[in-house]
Amino acid sequence: MDTIRQRDSRYTTRRVILTVLLFLFGIGCLLPLAWMISTSFKPELDVFEYPIHWIPKRWNFNTYKTVFTDKLFPKYFLNSVVVTFFSVAGNVFFSAIAGYAFARLRFKGRELLFMLYLATMMVPNQVLLVPKYLLFQWLGISNTHLTLILPAMFEVFSVFLMRQAFMSVPGSLSEAAIIDGAGPFRVFWQIILPQIKPTMLTVTLLQFTSSWNDYINPKTYLSRDWMYTIPVGLQKFQLSNGSSYSTIMAGTAVSLIPILVLFVFTQKYFVESVASSGVKG
Repeated sequence: MDTIRQRDSRYTTRRVILTVLLFLFGIGCLLPLAWMISTSFKPELDVFEYPIHWIPKRWNFNTYKTVFTDKLFPKYFLNSVVVTFFSVAGNVFFSAIAGYAFARLRFKGRELLFMLYLATMMVPNQVLLVPKYLLFQWLGISNTHLTLILPAMFEVFSVFLMRQAFMSVPGSLSEAAIIDGAGPFRVFWQIILPQIKPTMLTVTLLQFTSSWNDYINPKTYLSRDWMYTIPVGLQKFQLSNGSSYSTIMAGTAVSLIPILVLFVFTQKYFVESVASSGVKG
């Protein structure tokens, strides 16, 4: 009995220590974000004060006014919204169809084809920059937002997550629907797809973050300033406001708002999906 109590006590102690360490790690990760937001509301003279005043002594809202009245920054933001929206919508749609095919449809060479498809994840994106650039020129879509949207619609990892989610759905659901007279299309859209809502939201979050933060592709495939998205636009914005750190922090804070909002509303489903995606092999 004493041994069991000692074991439980050690287990509880380890959990408390681990919880405290993770809490401190989380605080450390949030400090740069907190400093950025605090700095964005400070006058320029107060930015590098030491010790740091996390709550500004003097509030300065002109930084955000500068961001929203800038000639190109609102355009950068709108470009990111358009590119990210169509990238996410296409990614969720096509990965759901492909994942369903790899999980439920039986055809010769299915497993081999899926393994070969997964193997493409080992090819770095940097290796494909030049071939994709030449392909976009051949298709006549170079220097357009389609060069960012089309590749983002077909992500291997999204298909993998969808496949794993479809495999976790009991086959009896689709069998019962077929017996009741439902066709393949209805089984997919009305019976199976609603069962993987957490995974769909996870794919949405991952693809949204990837497209919104993408820097190298817009920098490579776009050459007109007014077509740039937020990551490249922030660099341009920084160059034009190089001596105003508070204004730069304000622009950065504005660019993070969509990601933070989306994460707050999808974090529950993200955890559920991560916990279940690796169950089926």
